[in-house]
Amino acid sequence: MITTVKEPIVKTLGGAGLYVRDVKKMTDWYGKLMDMPTSNFDEKSPIYVFDMDNGVNLALDDYRNMKNLKKYPICQMKTGDIKKAYDLVQKSKIPLILDLQRPHPGLAYFIIEDSEGNAIMIVESDWINPNPMKPANPNHPIKNHLNTIVIPVQDLKRATEWYSKLLGYPIKPERQDGGPIYWFEMDNGTGLLLDDNRNNDDLDTYPTFMLKASNIHEAFAYIQEKEIEVVREIQFDHFFFIKDLEGNTVMICA
Repeated sequence: MITTVKEPIVKTLGGAGLYVRDVKKMTDWYGKLMDMPTSNFDEKSPIYVFDMDNGVNLALDDYRNMKNLKKYPICQMKTGDIKKAYDLVQKSKIPLILDLQRPHPGLAYFIIEDSEGNAIMIVESDWINPNPMKPANPNHPIKNHLNTIVIPVQDLKRATEWYSKLLGYPIKPERQDGGPIYWFEMDNGTGLLLDDNRNNDDLDTYPTFMLKASNIHEAFAYIQEKEIEVVREIQFDHFFFIKDLEGNTVMICA
């Protein structure tokens, strides 16, 4: 168990990660979903990163260069000091899925396993995109913005305590109301939601991120127009679920 909230391992969210079998097809699919240009796609790269409007990005990765990974990360979390974060992980006896990597100057990362068995990448990077891609139509109903990164959990209480210590955020008792979720607000406008999915037995896969809709009904109309598979129609006038090209469940939320 992580030892303390006074010395957090990470400082902010870096983005959502999605394992894909076909990077090109999935890049095209998500590009159309968010009306994002993908002219910078590189056939030689195993990864494509969508520039989201607050810098908490969406990465599609086929992990062709990491075939021995037993699990693929569902999100990246940033640290300002990778060595300190790594030492804290070892001190706390958090399982490592991938040891510390330094592929080139300015980038370092490792992958851990959370209390629920999810893979989380811890990364330190000094790279800032000087020319991020922007939507072709700024009024497109589905935005290039991650409302929330969603972590599927088995034991909500255990996961809440684990992530509280990872992030250095105290638990708010009023949010522990016996429901299926607990959430952390983050400084960059993308939250972190823990969900035990007790109400999602109908889903083949659990969503790991929410895309923002400016208007939920306009977004749903767009999905129907493009004949994208709807898993669950609009709920509470607030969100709905779709399936992407490879069968991943995606949540669209106003």
